[in-house]
This record gives sequence, structure tokens and C-alpha cells, in this order.
Amino acid sequence: MEKKTCLYDKHVALGALMQPFGGFIMPIQYSNITDEHNAVRQHCGVFDVSHMGEVTVKGPDAERYVSHIFTNDVRGAEPGKIFYGMMCYENGGTVDDLLVYKMAENDFFLVINAANIDKDVEWMKSHLEGFNVEFENRSEYYGQLAVQGPEAEQVVEEVLGLECKDLVFYTTKTIDVAGETIIISRTGYTGEDGFEIYASHAFINEQWDKLMASDRCKPCGLGCRDTLRFEVGLPLYGDELSSEISPVMAGL
Repeated sequence: MEKKTCLYDKHVALGALMQPFGGFIMPIQYSNITDEHNAVRQHCGVFDVSHMGEVTVKGPDAERYVSHIFTNDVRGAEPGKIFYGMMCYENGGTVDDLLVYKMAENDFFLVINAANIDKDVEWMKSHLEGFNVEFENRSEYYGQLAVQGPEAEQVVEEVLGLECKDLVFYTTKTIDVAGETIIISRTGYTGEDGFEIYASHAFINEQWDKLMASDRCKPCGLGCRDTLRFEVGLPLYGDELSSEISPVMAGL
């Protein structure tokens, strides 16, 4: 049975074309893919990416554990730094590509692909032996919004009231809003400037409503997410990467 994100009812109300993707029923398009693609390239587009998975790794050996399972080198990085990389099987095939957020010393936040959540979590758990860490799958808790485009910074600051100008590309911070800790990062999957916001389902719903009430941004589906990432050569697990396709074979 396909899952629904916390914004499912909002997409249906907007008349989005809904189809299965990664085990979820997701919006493919609202108006048309070309208009949504161009909105992101020229102004600002908003994506529901709450289907993505989130895992936290904390404890004395967190940095050593993440370095063990991840192809990029996180050792000694400043808190707030984000890394892109892969997890690989022993034969070199790709478990998944993912983002690793260093939140604090020995405190990491891992963002994994929706279709791979169960598989990734099991694989990561199978490599915990010998590491003193607290490992938790938080995918059910977090919703996620991606605000993307050359006007994204203005939209996040002025429409959502979230301070983000201080973030440079591939950095993150937490913001306390009404007693809730929000994660915001300057990241995305479109080739444009933009931000991703991780928070409770209730908070994500509130932010979506603010964005949809504004004429400064456009809701965007997975259709243009695909065309946008094609233009800048970003891989999609299951297409350019798989258990049979290593990062080396994919040119990564």
C-alpha cells in the first residue's frame, strides 16, 4: 500500500496529478511541467519532499561510524557542514546516495531516498557493531519542504519569516520556532539556489499554507524535479545509481 505525505490533502485540493513514487502517492504536476520547471529557474518553486527519509546518529563514535559507512570524509568538519556521498556494498554497488548533515560534534543527520528507507536502515543497522552510537530512524516524524530558485532566499526570509541569509551552500542550522526545533539547510535537487526545511508535520503544513497564499512562489511536482535535475546532471537512485551501478561507473 502506497504511503501519503503530510501534505497529501493539500496537493489533492490544488488539483495535482498524483501518482506512485518511492512507495508514496506524490504530486507529479499541478499546472504543467514546463511552467513549473521555468518557475524554479526564474523565480521560486516549492516542492513537498516529505517522502524522503531521515536518520540520526549520535554518540561518542558517531563520526567514526558515519566515516565507516559513507564515501565522503566527514572527519574534523565544522558543525553545520553538509556532505553529499554514497553508501556502498562490499562489491562497490550503491546502497544509496545521501546527504550527511553534521549538526554538532558526534551528532549527524542523514537524509536518504524515499524508496530506500527500509533497505538503508537495515543496512546501516547491520554495520553498528563496534560503534558506541544512538541510531534512530526519524522518517515518520519529519516532513520536508524544498524552496528552490533565484528568489528562494527572499521567499524563506519574507514569506516564512525564517532567517536564512547567513547560510552558504551546503550548510545547515537549527532554528527554534514556538518551542519546536526546525532544521534548515541551503541545499536542493534542482541546480538552483534554495533551501530545505525539516520539521514536524504540523509545522510543514503551516509553512506550505503560507507559501501557497503568496504569489511569489509556485507549487512544483516531481515531473519538473526530474527535468531540473537532468539539466544539471544530478543522479537519481534506481536510474543512474543502483546496487549494480557503482559511483565510479556513474561518473561520481
